[in-house]
Amino acid sequence: MEKSKVLIIGATGNIGFQLAKASLELSHPTYALVRDTAFAHPEKSQKLQTLANAGAQLLKGCLEDLTSLVSAIRLVDVVISAVSAKQVPDQISIIEAIKKAGCVKRFLPAEFGVDPDKVQIGDLGYRFYSKKSEIRRIIEAEGIPYTYISCNLFASYLLPSLAQLDLKVPPRDKVMIYGDGDTKAVFMKESDVATFTINTIDDPTTLNKVLYLRPPGNVCSMNELVDIWENKIGKKLEKVYVQEEHILKIIQDSSHPDSTHMVFIYSGFIKGDHTYFDMESAGVDGVKLYPNVKYTTVKKSKVLIIGGTGYIGKFIVEASAKAGHPTFALVRESTASDPAKGKIVEGFKNSGVTLLHGDLYDHESLVKAIKQVDVVISTVGALQLADQVKIIAAIKEAGNVKRFLPSEFGNDVDRVRAVEPAKSSFAIKAQIRRTIEAEGIPYTYVSCNFFAGYFLPTLAQPGARAPPPPKDKIIILGDGNPKAVFNKEEDIATYTIKAVDDPRTLNKTFYIRPSNNTISFNDLVSLWEKKINKTVERVYIPEEQVLKNIQESPPPVNVVLSITHSVFVKGDHTYFDIEPSFGVEATELYPDVKYTTVDEYLDQFV
Repeated sequence: MEKSKVLIIGATGNIGFQLAKASLELSHPTYALVRDTAFAHPEKSQKLQTLANAGAQLLKGCLEDLTSLVSAIRLVDVVISAVSAKQVPDQISIIEAIKKAGCVKRFLPAEFGVDPDKVQIGDLGYRFYSKKSEIRRIIEAEGIPYTYISCNLFASYLLPSLAQLDLKVPPRDKVMIYGDGDTKAVFMKESDVATFTINTIDDPTTLNKVLYLRPPGNVCSMNELVDIWENKIGKKLEKVYVQEEHILKIIQDSSHPDSTHMVFIYSGFIKGDHTYFDMESAGVDGVKLYPNVKYTTVKKSKVLIIGGTGYIGKFIVEASAKAGHPTFALVRESTASDPAKGKIVEGFKNSGVTLLHGDLYDHESLVKAIKQVDVVISTVGALQLADQVKIIAAIKEAGNVKRFLPSEFGNDVDRVRAVEPAKSSFAIKAQIRRTIEAEGIPYTYVSCNFFAGYFLPTLAQPGARAPPPPKDKIIILGDGNPKAVFNKEEDIATYTIKAVDDPRTLNKTFYIRPSNNTISFNDLVSLWEKKINKTVERVYIPEEQVLKNIQESPPPVNVVLSITHSVFVKGDHTYFDIEPSFGVEATELYPDVKYTTVDEYLDQFV
């Protein structure tokens, strides 16, 4: 299909220049309406030269000259206005010229901010938003085809100062947080706004609609912004919470345009004007419409989970989405027809997860999926561990992955002393590690030790399949003294997702070894006895008998026994210290994360 010819009005402005560049990059015949005086302005003339060199046609004219407007508009199919805020009412001239020209397929007025029909701040800010709404109503009354772009806040406007008054760089000592700090705002890099905008102009889906840009990775509260900054500088800031009444007083006492800064803060961080409503009831979601557009996230990497419908995978998908990462799950097309997995997938959709159809054994689909993200997390099952070489090959071909987390989520496989058959399974994981390292792929290995949900409901009793733990007799492997580590699956997922953007976990083993969840079998039984107010019989199985049981048991019992032998007899979770040369520990890195202790976990079975 032939691409529409595009006229940008206001091409020397901040967003206008980005729109013109994006239009040219996407091969649209691009025109810019330029005042004569712009050529004498050093910065503007440089921008115009850049656009001209890239193939843009510069047309002389201005809003006050209707004839020049009509002449320019007759050359194109689409008109995009990027005029300044004070010129918003003057767009009536553009509307009049569009009507006279009679050829325009679509008009995009100067919005590029909060949806003016959705703001909840009345006439604060010298009718900044109501003027934009009035232009909308005129466009609609004149029957002009339109698309309105709601991108909320430009990243370069408030992010460099962390939304602090009178600062140009983020603070390093004290930070003002507006309201309770939990209301979420949206930030978009201007060049990304431009790319999404140009994608809309020939798309019938966006005709006479509002296009909302609200990428999950760019939606964050003040508390989250401060947390990100603190992690980057390795320092906690003094937090000063500024209440709504005080912000309103600042706005009322300030003169225009000084108050505009605080109006934007009030609208975004107090009233929640960016995020309080459902996009798809009011317009269309640009990120869903154009999933192939790569955009810069404020805080979070784009994450792909392979094996997301599996046991630990589903927790990691949920944690990623909850943490605000743009989250993708690779699923087979047949998954939807599986009753159990179909329900999980539906839950992913409701959480805003993007589903990508593909397969571990379909190289093309793997590469295509991986090219859309920054981080790949594999949570494939035991039978597919060796096949992770296919993920590694796809990562190498894609060439864009900042980090790979292979399917581990158990013992540190470089430090286990297991017997067969667990020994072979651990060896496969170790070989995958060596392949990742040989290929030079950035990695994090997650060693979370035991899933609480696997072992605590039965206190790891051989053959037991359902809770509660025994109340009469408990079998203990070995002498019961080596310490094991148990972590709730949701907590493992939370810690894992925190690690994906943390430079401290890059090319390290990431151990989840909370002190309150590190406990010997003897102490675990004592804790259970205390909860049920009863002493249970303890039956100790010496190592020789455990090894004999492993050899004589069929799969998968022998696998489970060999793993529990590694942990409860050999002490493979805790026999070594975590050295900075090879590892870091989750609760030390993220002391603010509230995790479920073993003590708390057992309460549900009393």
